[in-house]
Amino acid sequence: MQIPKILLILSLVLMVSCASGSQKYADDYYDQGLIFYERMEYDRAVDSFDKVLELEPNSEDTYKVYYNRGNAYLKARQYEKAIYDLSKALELTPAGQKQMRYFILESRGNAHQKSGQIDASIDDYTQAIELLPRQKKIQYLYHNRGWSWISKERYDDAIDDFSQALGRDAEFAPAYFGRAMAWYRQGDRQRAAIDAKDAVKRAPGNKAYEDLLFEIRKEGGTQ
Repeated sequence: MQIPKILLILSLVLMVSCASGSQKYADDYYDQGLIFYERMEYDRAVDSFDKVLELEPNSEDTYKVYYNRGNAYLKARQYEKAIYDLSKALELTPAGQKQMRYFILESRGNAHQKSGQIDASIDDYTQAIELLPRQKKIQYLYHNRGWSWISKERYDDAIDDFSQALGRDAEFAPAYFGRAMAWYRQGDRQRAAIDAKDAVKRAPGNKAYEDLLFEIRKEGGTQ
């Protein structure tokens, strides 16, 4: 039995209408998720991104949803879920989207670091740095990798990374603090004192920086 042409056309119109409606709702939930994220309402952001994936699981922009939901999980301290989503985002991101892959690797490196998976964090930061070595604000990746090296007690590597960060931004107080900590752990109180003092100078009132400088001076650092 042949389907009347008019019914076939109507069914096609209905399918297109449903698809476009689904996409509209997905877009609305995506925008809502971004708003919740900006408001630091991370659980609500996750719920919104969940809805996007339910409505449009195979969109060409699905990697962006996984990336944003992964960052929401990261902020909510749900690190394993963050790692899963960010890994999925990396898998789905086109190879030519280097900047997006850089951001995903940075976030996944942070999630690995927070969850205690230090070797994995170093690998992610290294991949990101190699991918876009001239990326704006790359000093944050060198800084973060520096702390991963400190976690492994590889202080020379940490000092190198904090120095790389400072080579890109000489006013970057966290890198002075990180390098001061690496010098301090190595037993070089003099160099530690110089860097701790520079950190305090650039971020006055930061208790962690001031406490480290006090401790160094108490133990013989004279700067």
